[in-house]
Amino acid sequence: MKKGFAKFINKYRRLLPLSATIILFVIAYTVSAVYLPGMRDIQVFLNLLNQTPYLLVAVIGETLVVLSGGIDLSVAGIVPLVTTASAFLIQTGWNPWATMLLMIVIGTAMGAIMGYFITYMKVQPFIATLAGLFIGRGLAYFISNNSISINNRTYELLSRTKILIPGLSDVVAQKGPYITPSVVFGVIVFAIAIYISLYTRFGRTVYAIGGKNGANEQSAKLMGLPVNRTKMLVYTINGFCSALSGILLSIYTGSGHGMYGTGLEMTVIAAVVIGGTALTGGEGYVFGAIFGTLITILIQTIIQIQGTLISWWTLIVIGLITLFFIGMQSFFSNLKIGDTVMDIANRRRRNRRFIIGASAIAIAVLMVFLAVKFLGTNEPEEKCELKSFRQDQAETLVEEGAVIVYERNGGAKCIDELFGIFPDGRIIADNGTQTIEKQLSASEVENLVNYIVELNWFTDTMYSTSHLPCGVCYHYFTSVNYNGELKTVEAVDGGTDAPSEYWAMTGRLHTLLPKFEQ
Repeated sequence: MKKGFAKFINKYRRLLPLSATIILFVIAYTVSAVYLPGMRDIQVFLNLLNQTPYLLVAVIGETLVVLSGGIDLSVAGIVPLVTTASAFLIQTGWNPWATMLLMIVIGTAMGAIMGYFITYMKVQPFIATLAGLFIGRGLAYFISNNSISINNRTYELLSRTKILIPGLSDVVAQKGPYITPSVVFGVIVFAIAIYISLYTRFGRTVYAIGGKNGANEQSAKLMGLPVNRTKMLVYTINGFCSALSGILLSIYTGSGHGMYGTGLEMTVIAAVVIGGTALTGGEGYVFGAIFGTLITILIQTIIQIQGTLISWWTLIVIGLITLFFIGMQSFFSNLKIGDTVMDIANRRRRNRRFIIGASAIAIAVLMVFLAVKFLGTNEPEEKCELKSFRQDQAETLVEEGAVIVYERNGGAKCIDELFGIFPDGRIIADNGTQTIEKQLSASEVENLVNYIVELNWFTDTMYSTSHLPCGVCYHYFTSVNYNGELKTVEAVDGGTDAPSEYWAMTGRLHTLLPKFEQ
């Protein structure tokens, strides 16, 4: 029986991590849908796809690197550089397509340079790509210390266009479940990467040089395979994917900032491992990248909708799942037919050490949770009570000439902020204890108002919604005064009932509003 099980494992060992990833995703989504009604909405599932294109493309590039036996941290430097540089160039009048092409060239060139240092100068991948991370993020801050909004028609069309799902949507009314163009771009890159990895000589060489701590690389050289050229191409492709990821992120957010992508390198590597690719290289499939990415985003979505856990639990859960997959890969890679008694003893010793280590980590996480839950405070933590609209103050601001009045309350810190934006660029902000001002140009305010109006603000497309919020969600009221028309729209985040155009509006607003000292 044991020998038959070992034969089965040995025969399908490469497929087991990927199969486990797919099963984990299906189980996690099914269980969450049972206990969280919001997860049953088809648009919630499609929103997982709508949020993942930039991360999926980055994970695809990293998967190829890891399969070759390397590692690349530079994605967290290239992504913020691309978003900031794109926003800056478009703000100065560059053509958006020319800007995207330049960003692709810059990202690809950075990947090629790091590949050259790793391949021909024998610099450790961790060190070379860490340097790339620092350089990219440093250049992003050199361009601008602040967020730069992207006010461009092409970017707006790419971010706001809805591709309705046939059979599930009302095409005539333009309502129903949808995906965005970025999802299509991500799927195209995904399909190309699968083909390259499985059906080209380059892809087969990538598998050949990965694994066994470099021993496979030496064997590949003796077989006459183009090892150096392949390694150069792997890092070059990852630079291309990182740049494309930055472009997709800038389309999604409508802005660029040096803070974007903070910690992205670890998220990407975790998604690669969860997707079934072994960190030692040589084992895994690009196909697993999409499930590793979806699981990462699914965890964030579940924690947000669940509402009682803080966002840091996302990292804890992802870390535990990553640890599980690393242990599973180690177990299956060591389970082989024909082992000697000494091999079996060594394998059991390694498995025992892993079980002890994993158990210790699990116990430590549980103790931290219990300590925070029962010892952190003597009184139970209360959710922030969302406040009603400060209508009197909003009306006063409108009477004084404000064209936009925006209120946000709730969240983890139970804030209540009210902003009035005037045609001359003046912004007055009040949070109950502080009153601050910020000055924009009149043209910036005019562009902002036109942008909101073009989102069909004064039509039925922009409607008010309200639902029971999560513990860290915000309550919004936004009033727009334009050409004698005044309309207020209410929304609560953490759900999918509000129109997507509303979140496009708030995303643009947040790049311009002043920040209170917390």
